[in-house]
Amino acid sequence: MIQQKSFFTIFFGVCALGFTLTAQETHTFSLPSPAQSGIYIENIATGDVLLDIDGDKPFVPASIVKSITAAAALTTLGPDYRFGTDVVLRGDVNGGVVAGNLVIKVSGDPTLESSHFKEYSGFTDSIANALRAMGVLNIKGDIVVETDNFLEQDVPDGWMEEDLAWPYGAGHKSLNFRDNKFVLSMPSRSSVPKVPGLKVRYTPASCALKVDRKRGDDTYILRGRVRRRVHEVALANPDPAATLKYELCQKLGSAGIKHGTVPVKASSNETCVYTHVSPPLLEVLQSLMFRSDNMMAEGALRALAPGKSREDAVSRELKMWEHRDIDTELIALEDGSGLSRNDRVTPYFMADILVWMASQYSATDYVSLFPKAGRDGTLKSFLRDSSLEGRVALKTGSMKGVQCYAGYVLGMDGLPTHVVIIMINKFNCSRSKVKEEAERLLLDMFAVE
Repeated sequence: MIQQKSFFTIFFGVCALGFTLTAQETHTFSLPSPAQSGIYIENIATGDVLLDIDGDKPFVPASIVKSITAAAALTTLGPDYRFGTDVVLRGDVNGGVVAGNLVIKVSGDPTLESSHFKEYSGFTDSIANALRAMGVLNIKGDIVVETDNFLEQDVPDGWMEEDLAWPYGAGHKSLNFRDNKFVLSMPSRSSVPKVPGLKVRYTPASCALKVDRKRGDDTYILRGRVRRRVHEVALANPDPAATLKYELCQKLGSAGIKHGTVPVKASSNETCVYTHVSPPLLEVLQSLMFRSDNMMAEGALRALAPGKSREDAVSRELKMWEHRDIDTELIALEDGSGLSRNDRVTPYFMADILVWMASQYSATDYVSLFPKAGRDGTLKSFLRDSSLEGRVALKTGSMKGVQCYAGYVLGMDGLPTHVVIIMINKFNCSRSKVKEEAERLLLDMFAVE
């Protein structure tokens, strides 16, 4: 049986800073059926469309959704925005004794004790040191994680159960701690960092070790071979607040500070102990875009609607684009990371956002969020050792049957000259074939002078 292919022909003639586009030269983009392609490339300065293949059709975007979230967060909150976490004593304080509780007021900060921001570490140490400096020796009540200002929600619709056991599927919570992940050691079933009350069900088998966790269930189901001495696997932490509380208890004990284990009724008097602030939003966005961090992307989305639901945050995001005359009619977003299989966006929608961002005062900040071809993050092997290495900046998105790119071609001055959107769905050829076609298309269209 002969495998059918879809061919697209491109005709164009445009000149851009640092690049030559050959006039009326014909190019093809081909992938075996049943692959579906949505491709849109536009000159930002002139508005000339170099290529439009089904730009008006919705596609599964995967992680290029993060570039939408980053654009909305940067525009709405600004590059210097920081998440704050307040720690207070609630109750009367007399002679080193607190007749109340130690309260952590969470804000959804996705960076608390993150391994990606080590210079902002020391949260529990800072609390213990502050209490010692205040002369506090005994807290009659418990450590309370207060979520009054944050609506806790389960992982978004469209995240698959196969995702939920792993760090990339950890989800974003009211309190996030140490990237919401831990390392499970088998056969001891110990965890680092400690996950109090960890539930593991293990069935030995001759196959490679498999791990599952059902939606709404904190039990990890393991089946397969486990090495005799030690077998370690990184997993999503089902209860990062419990991990934080455990670590803080250890720090307080080491500092000679006693505390109870049950919250007590106390006066409404509050004494500030410590306020932790996150890295600036621009740094958070750079980190999550380069590493394609789902949990941090969800945190950036939720920051658009403080105290509200994820759905409210998405609604505010889409309304923001509508107010900028960007068509959202065919757009469906369940999350801020693109891990939901229910997400649908069009190449036009993606391109309109990227063109708008490139024309704003924050253009340099926004473009800096995108990995550069052949050099950074998820784009490190793309176009490496070609004439476009470092001259194309793209966010990638991939899942089964999906490979997408969204970003810019850069001029000699490092500023964006063209918007590039490539969205491939339902392919059953190798992923390397899809990447090769995308590379070939860009190399054919853009040649460095």
